[in-house]
Amino acid sequence: MPRGRGSSVSTHEKPNVDAAVDSDKDNSRHKRSAYLLLGLFILFVHGSWSVYRMQFASLPLPLGAEQAGKRGFSEASALKHVKYLTSLGPHPVGSDALDLAVQYVYAEAEKIKKTAHWDVDVQVELFHTDIGANRLAGGLFKGKTLLYSDLKHVILRIVPKYLPEAEENLILVSSHIDTVSTTEGAGDCSSCVGVMLELARGVAQWAHGFKSGVLFLFNTGEEEGLDGAHSFITQHHWRNSVRFAVDLEAMGISGKSTLFQGTHQWALESFAAVAKYPSAQIATQDVFRSGAIKSATDFQIYEEVAGLPGLDFAYTDTTSVYHTKNDKMELLKPGSLQHNGENMLAFLLHAASSPKFMKDAHQAKQESTEQKKDIFFDILVYRIKIFLLSNIMTVPCNI
Repeated sequence: MPRGRGSSVSTHEKPNVDAAVDSDKDNSRHKRSAYLLLGLFILFVHGSWSVYRMQFASLPLPLGAEQAGKRGFSEASALKHVKYLTSLGPHPVGSDALDLAVQYVYAEAEKIKKTAHWDVDVQVELFHTDIGANRLAGGLFKGKTLLYSDLKHVILRIVPKYLPEAEENLILVSSHIDTVSTTEGAGDCSSCVGVMLELARGVAQWAHGFKSGVLFLFNTGEEEGLDGAHSFITQHHWRNSVRFAVDLEAMGISGKSTLFQGTHQWALESFAAVAKYPSAQIATQDVFRSGAIKSATDFQIYEEVAGLPGLDFAYTDTTSVYHTKNDKMELLKPGSLQHNGENMLAFLLHAASSPKFMKDAHQAKQESTEQKKDIFFDILVYRIKIFLLSNIMTVPCNI
């Protein structure tokens, strides 16, 4: 039975051959799956790094004074102010170093006054506060009454000549000169003071075409409980003319100056429309207001005490140096001050020149504080300028 035997052997071996083929196919599929997963992982890592670089690490080239011109913003010029202030070492309230810092800022403000456009009126004041009591309804200092006296602030007001109504419609730009006792404060907040001085120099060359004025407040006492901002907004004779507030802060050092608190859709849209390098994250606002970060900014005073609409910006890179001896000028990344300054200059020129902006600010101040919040964040900031605005209510939180 050769035929039968051959048939029998063939029938017996065929399943083994099929099994081997199936096994080879399975192994091939497993290899392809492994390579695919590896490729997708590499693509994800590379994509994430690219997004990070573009979103957070890419900064504009710093400009020198000649490159920026009379009407531009120069990081090199702003850094000169930062260098002097940090050279004083820690300058907390009550220290001789803080007196020197205030004198320096006042002298630089006087220089801006002398070099302003001929059709622009610049006034500089050294404001000494009276005794005051600061009690906030929420946030880091909730339930505490903070007493203060004899704080010194430098105030620089820039308005167009021959337009009296501009004096009654001011955009406030604010930051603080003082530091905590443990740091020279390159980030918090000498970087902000340097940016503001350079901003004021540039604004003073443009203001002849403004419909509103711009007031720069260099305050002290912020680190003691936001006392500087409180004293200005409750005691100074220009306080009732302020319609909108911009606060510059640092909860780290360097990187991008990010919008992390903002009120009202029109203000957010205005910033998004004109800022050269817009950077904003509502997630930071939510974390900040949840109390997870034990900090506060002058923006709370302007919002809670004065009822002003506004925007709050901060450096949030390298937060580990915040309020430590390592908050040094060497950690400032090239382009950080340029990023902040160019964004702010574009925004201030737009806001101060726009009658609609000030009309919206008047309306916003009169509105109830219980308002719907806007969602804002940026996506690939150098490619797309986006703020998603909605009527979603955010959970009310305190700083």
